[in-house]
Order: sequence, then structure tokens, then C-alpha cells
Amino acid sequence: MAPLTRALVVAAVLAVLAAGGTGFSWWRSAHDDAQARGRERDAVLAAANAELVALNTMNYHTAAQDVDRWIAATTGQYGKDLSGDRKLQVDRATSTKTVSTASLVQAAVTQLDVGAGTARLMAVLDVRVSTGDGAPAPKLNRLTVDFVRDGDAWKVGGVQAIA
Repeated sequence: MAPLTRALVVAAVLAVLAAGGTGFSWWRSAHDDAQARGRERDAVLAAANAELVALNTMNYHTAAQDVDRWIAATTGQYGKDLSGDRKLQVDRATSTKTVSTASLVQAAVTQLDVGAGTARLMAVLDVRVSTGDGAPAPKLNRLTVDFVRDGDAWKVGGVQAIA
């Protein structure tokens, strides 16, 4: 066999092997559950931004609607507890003229069980609270938050402050 023919055969074999390896790698990644887990992790983080901000936002002028948003952001016993305290929370916000705003500074999913529909994350919130028409006092809240999938949405199932 001539050297040029031999080089072309070797190049063709290497090209076929490279194409096969790339195809197998693509197929394996397309069927890997890591992408599904990544999508669920992203969904939990998106819910954390919306739900945790809602749970830490209050304006005494719209206290009833704000507490209803708290309840809508939660599930399980935590949601039941907030529902049971609804009137107390509205009355407290109105009587103290509470205004609270929040923004999510950072969040990270620390546990995720897609099959069980549960997740835990750590979050840092910048919360600014004023009462009685006073100036807002800034505070960083560090939290561990349990999320539970409720239908297609992730909702807060519990919150614990981190000391």
C-alpha cells in the first residue's frame, strides 16, 4: 500500500472514531438526568427570588394583600400557620405602620430531591423595615429555606434563620 493511501485510511479511521465518540457523548448527555436536575435547581432558585421577597415585603397600606401573597408563596404546615395568623399579621402591620422591602442578595441550593419534590437552600436577603413612618433600618437575613413542589410550582415549606 502506498504511503499516501495508508495515511488517508488512517485519517478516515480516526475521523470515524472521533465522530462516533462525539455522537456517543452527545447521546449520553442528552439522556443524563443532570440536565433535568439543573432545570429543577434553576426553578427552585427562581422561586426563591420571588417567594422570599414576597414573604419579606409588607406595606401597612396593602397589608391584607401582602399577607395573602405570603400565604400564596407557602405550602404545608408553614402555609397553614400563616393562614391562621392572617388577621393578626394584618392588624400588627397596620397598627405599627410597618413598611418592609426585601431583595435577594444570594441563594444556593444545598439539597435537591427531584423525585420527592423537595429542596433546601441557603439565602441571604437584604431587608429594610420601617415602622411608624420612621427611616428604614437595613438588615441582612441569613436563612435556610425548605421548598416543596406544589403542582408545577416550588413553594416555601419552612424557613429557619441562621445565627
